[in-house]
Amino acid sequence: MTDFSFTLEGSWTGSWDGKGMIQTAGLNSAISVDSSMSGLGIGTNPDELMISALASCYMITLGIRLKKEAIAYARIDIRTEAVVTNEGGLQLDRVVHHPRIFLKETLTDELTERLRQCIQKAEQDCVMAKAVRGNVAIRIDPAFTSLI
Repeated sequence: MTDFSFTLEGSWTGSWDGKGMIQTAGLNSAISVDSSMSGLGIGTNPDELMISALASCYMITLGIRLKKEAIAYARIDIRTEAVVTNEGGLQLDRVVHHPRIFLKETLTDELTERLRQCIQKAEQDCVMAKAVRGNVAIRIDPAFTSLI
């Protein structure tokens, strides 16, 4: 079995109005609390980082699943919405992915069913979704566009 390791370095000063920095091999960003939560709104924030992790993992996993199922596609676009609630303390409540798959083949009823199976399997296999499963509701609202 192979383990994969990822490292983040960071620093923070202050409270709700504080600011900091985070850096990984592929990311270097200022961080703060979002301005909607009385923060500085500088750089990114944990909520955006979480939604980014969930959306990017889902897109990548869906692309891998489509290839495994030999479904020809040009690209996947995604819009993801996340809701943080203050019920019982601040917490990520739900996420809705809106993937749009641009297909290189004609959309048929059979293909639509195969796509729906891929969409469900990708959500089940996504590493980030597994990490929040049972704590955050994740819903998928897909759209399919044939480029033919």
